[in-house]
Amino acid sequence: MLERELMALAEACGIALADAVGTDTWTGLRQAVASWFARGDARRERVELERLDQIVGELQTAEATEVEQVRIYLKRESQARIEILLRHLDDTECTRAVARLRSLLLQHAPSAAALPSRPPLQVDPQILTPIGEIRISSSRPEGG
Repeated sequence: MLERELMALAEACGIALADAVGTDTWTGLRQAVASWFARGDARRERVELERLDQIVGELQTAEATEVEQVRIYLKRESQARIEILLRHLDDTECTRAVARLRSLLLQHAPSAAALPSRPPLQVDPQILTPIGEIRISSSRPEGG
């Protein structure tokens, strides 16, 4: 499996978790992600749920200036843990785990539907300005 695809999926899941805290999406996504990590082990699933609840507790008690840092921590920590788990699976297990993770994200975090199924396209730096805006040219190609 392509390394970039795994990293993009792990990042999307981390972002989805961080964005879901405090929303109606949180409960279902929390349960689904904990189940995904546990891979059928009920004790491990409880540990995963407790870990997520602890982070949410930190978010709820954080000072206003710390909330964004806790969200970033949740995103990065989740992303790293997903990447590590996926890298330690054989190809068949990894393919199944990726499909399941994609499915749970699409079900519980529809904004993650933009997950790339392939590595992202390479962008020609000539069409980007230093701040990332697309330059629009009014010139037509020759012969057109």
